[in-house]
Amino acid sequence: MTLIKHFAVLSLAAVASVASAATQPLSPITSSTVSFDAAAIKSNSFTASALGGATYNSTSGILSDSISNVSIAGTAPGPATVAYDATSGIALSTSILFVGTVNVNLTNFSYSFADNTLYGDVFVTALGSSKTYASQSILIAGNESGTLSGTNLNDLNNSASARSLNMTLSSFTLSSDLEAKLGNAVSFVSWLPAAVKSVNVISAATPAVPEPSTYALMGLGLIGIAAISRRRQAANS
Repeated sequence: MTLIKHFAVLSLAAVASVASAATQPLSPITSSTVSFDAAAIKSNSFTASALGGATYNSTSGILSDSISNVSIAGTAPGPATVAYDATSGIALSTSILFVGTVNVNLTNFSYSFADNTLYGDVFVTALGSSKTYASQSILIAGNESGTLSGTNLNDLNNSASARSLNMTLSSFTLSSDLEAKLGNAVSFVSWLPAAVKSVNVISAATPAVPEPSTYALMGLGLIGIAAISRRRQAANS
C-alpha cells in the first residue's frame, strides 16, 4: 500500500512538472480592435462589413477581431508577430460607373514588429475577375508601441507563462509591394491608410491559478490532517 501511495505522489509530481513547463496562452484579451474612420469609408463610396468571427460597427468604425497567438520572429530575443483569427477580417464593397461592383476582402491579419507591417490575405474582385494575394503586406505603421508583460515587443524572449499584451499602431501607409501588384486597381484601396486610424490590443492580467504541484501538496496536507484526526479520536476512545 505504501508503495502504491509513493508511486501516486511521484506521478502527480511528474504531471505538475510537465504542466508548469508547457507554453500557456495569452492573458485574456479585453479589447482587440481596428479603428476605422467610418466617414472616410463612406466618402470613398465604400461600405464595410465584418468577415468570419469579427464584428464591425458601421457607426463607430470599430472592427473587433480576436488575437490567436504571439510568436517571436527569428531567434529570441527578437521582434514579435501578433496573429489574429485566420478567417476573420473586413469586407469593403462599392459600385463604380463603367466598372461595376468592386469587392476587397481583407482577412487573416498579422502584424510583424520586425518590419512594422500589417499582413493579411487580400481578395479583390473587379471588372469581372478576381485576384488573391496570400500573406500580403498591406499597411506599414509609422507609429508603433507595445509590450508583452512589460517587455518591449521588439525584444521578446520565450515564456512558459501567460502574459498580458498591450499594443497600439497608427499613422499607416500603403505597402509598396501591394501597390505594385494591384497596378491600376490600386485606386480601389489607395484611400485605405487614411481610413485606418489605429490598431489596438489590450490584455488583462491572468488571475493566479495554483499549479498542479500545489494541488498535490494541498491534497497530501489534507490526508495528513485526516490521519492525525483519526489517531486522536482512537486515542480518546
